[in-house]
Amino acid sequence: MKEKKLTRSELKRAAVIHAAMQEFQLKGFKTASMDDIAKRAEVSKRTVYNHFSSKEILFNAILSEMITILGTFEPVPFSVDIPAEVQLKKLAAHEISMLRKDGFITAAKVIIAEGIHSPELIKDAMDSFSKQETPLASWFKAAAAAGVLKTEQPDIVATQFTAVIKAFCFWPQVIQDAQFPDDTYIALVSDTAVQMILKQYIAAA
Repeated sequence: MKEKKLTRSELKRAAVIHAAMQEFQLKGFKTASMDDIAKRAEVSKRTVYNHFSSKEILFNAILSEMITILGTFEPVPFSVDIPAEVQLKKLAAHEISMLRKDGFITAAKVIIAEGIHSPELIKDAMDSFSKQETPLASWFKAAAAAGVLKTEQPDIVATQFTAVIKAFCFWPQVIQDAQFPDDTYIALVSDTAVQMILKQYIAAA
């Protein structure tokens, strides 16, 4: 399917958001200015304010993009007819694909930093997101309901699954500016996460 071509206005809006993420990461939310964001985005200050009437609204736009990415990757519906290992591998691939999306790590750095220094900035967004069930969480919940996943706490198992992946494909990049692993290492990480779930929680056929 051919992707929709962005309008000039949409391209400028995206450039402003990208520039804001860089400025917030470099200087922090409170210190970064709309002037500097405009300069980095190579647009006028008026253009910035046409899209975002305040720095807070601009920050919320970054939060919204992050939450959209977290909640809308292609779902993997649980099926009793497909081997759990196959489904788990697909879930791992989707999770890693989300983590390596352009701008995801940069946005995460900004949000985590401001969540520590100015928690009020992200409280409403995080409260809203916590009430949403992600596609990955839905799979673990359905697998448990079907008796395939041997646990009464599928949310904890889902967190364990993603924790293995993020230990190599998220936290080193956020905290240490590490490069994202290559495909060979990603395959190893994915297999480790999958095998952990299979050995600990999947009922024998």
